[in-house]
Amino acid sequence: MSDGATPTLESYDLVPYESIPIPATHPDALAAVARLAGLSPPPINGCRVLELGAASGGNLIPMAFYRPGNEYVGVDLSLRQVEEGQALIAALGLDHVHLLHRDVAAGLEDLGRFDYVIAHGLYSWVPAPLRERLLELIAKVLAPRGIAYVSYNTLPGWRARAMVRDMLLAHVGTARHPRARLALAQEFLARMAPAFAALETPEAGLMAQELAYLRTAPAGYLYHEYLEAENEPVLFSTFLAQAQAAGLAYVGDAEPATDLGQGLDAAARAAVADYPLPRRLQYYDFLALRPFRRSLLTPLSAGEPVLDCARIAELALFADLSSDEEIDLSRDTPQAFRSATRTAFQASHPLTKAALVVLAERFPSAVAYGELAAAAQAVVRAHGDARLAQEDQRLATELAALAGHRLVGLAPDPQEWAVQPAPRPRLHTMARHQVSQGLAPAGIRHSALELDEAARALALLCDGEHDLPALASAMRNRWPDFSPEETLVGCARLLWTFARNGLLEPIP
Repeated sequence: MSDGATPTLESYDLVPYESIPIPATHPDALAAVARLAGLSPPPINGCRVLELGAASGGNLIPMAFYRPGNEYVGVDLSLRQVEEGQALIAALGLDHVHLLHRDVAAGLEDLGRFDYVIAHGLYSWVPAPLRERLLELIAKVLAPRGIAYVSYNTLPGWRARAMVRDMLLAHVGTARHPRARLALAQEFLARMAPAFAALETPEAGLMAQELAYLRTAPAGYLYHEYLEAENEPVLFSTFLAQAQAAGLAYVGDAEPATDLGQGLDAAARAAVADYPLPRRLQYYDFLALRPFRRSLLTPLSAGEPVLDCARIAELALFADLSSDEEIDLSRDTPQAFRSATRTAFQASHPLTKAALVVLAERFPSAVAYGELAAAAQAVVRAHGDARLAQEDQRLATELAALAGHRLVGLAPDPQEWAVQPAPRPRLHTMARHQVSQGLAPAGIRHSALELDEAARALALLCDGEHDLPALASAMRNRWPDFSPEETLVGCARLLWTFARNGLLEPIP
């Protein structure tokens, strides 16, 4: 609700930013990284969560829907987006999540303290004085052991994207209306992406790749990343100094691999290994030309955070993945896996491969590391080389590396979800709203599930009145080229996908 005096952001009202689940911002993820850093963050059950720049609640509302035992508050300066989110909250009947039309610059201390604070896409996109004010505000509202997430564009890596921003701003010129500026930017991309692609220099190749991506990117991303008045990347060291001045300690990146130098050549890491940690992290950014960071912060009084992947043994893990290969548990050889977002990666040790199979079977549940290791060892002993089942240090090392890149998810505690399609499946209310609006529904693990036309059609047929044969018959009426057997198998597979992502109402 607006207080009547708070101004609204016209550009966000006219060109809304795509409001979707951001997995790295979930309290599960924030608490897990904090635990890797040796901290004792607040429990994730019964916590209070604040999101600054919450838009229409696409990130916050799914958290509240799936985790009703917490309190969630979001604030945003775009009245249109806040009202859209408020309408969805009312339709879902949620009384533990609130979207407020508020100006962060005016202060939020009246809202009390929060265990977890999220500021995604805000810090780099406000004027310089407000950046320091933002960190000071976070320090004031953060609970004593709380964890804050702040994302921002970083130097020097964002310089390549800044060149595209410069070109687009020059092309839109003096046009002021957001929709006119957006139309001009899209015109530039359509004209110049092929022109850059026709050039043969390495620099032109980079520009062509970026312009081609922006032609397919959501309009909100294109506008607010490249056409807004404010978008100022900073050095990590600058951000760190401002956070410390505000009374906040750096915990680590939401993707721990960033701070561990994973992905960099060993010789590159060795070149800066003797630097103190903060300086080493800055030089990792130089070496990787990193354009973006997602930093976790905690009050200076909370302790001395130091990331240690060995602490993965104190956490629980989950993963939604698959492999097209027959898993070889008798040899230490790389095999290809694929995440739910179709990111390809490899695992080598039989224990790791067995653990990934176990996690895929148990998804979306989070399995305690000790239980997972025991299950993987049992699988290798039964179906592979029993001698390799004893090499549990390799398991810890490889799982930690995968978790560092967020290919395997981390949770602070084990979590069990029994998901199975009901005989007459019914899409739950939030998923039905999202699918009917053409949006990717948010799953129980806080990721958006991209559905093709057939999957959307089947999802909307799941009204609790039809069993699998009836659903398959309705689908075949629409796609008659498939045989009854093919349609039945395809529908069963999709229903299982819906169920394992938590989109269906539980069996009563």
